Amino acid sequence: MEKVLGLLFLVGYIVLIVGLAAFITYAVIRIFPTERTPKKPDKPEKPEKPASDGGGTGGTLFRRSKRAAT
Repeated sequence: MEKVLGLLFLVGYIVLIVGLAAFITYAVIRIFPTERTPKKPDKPEKPEKPASDGGGTGGTLFRRSKRAAT
């Protein structure tokens, strides 16, 4: 009987913790809602300058090597 009560207590504890986490999440979402429309930036973004290494795509993550491939 002690094992059954211990398991019921464990299940109740888990339900309590998950319920508390859900309640806190719900409360935070209600208190601090996200904006439906994002804010527009104050200044428009400047276009990127073309790369000077001859790659033709400015601002890429993997640029061409400056050494000539032979």
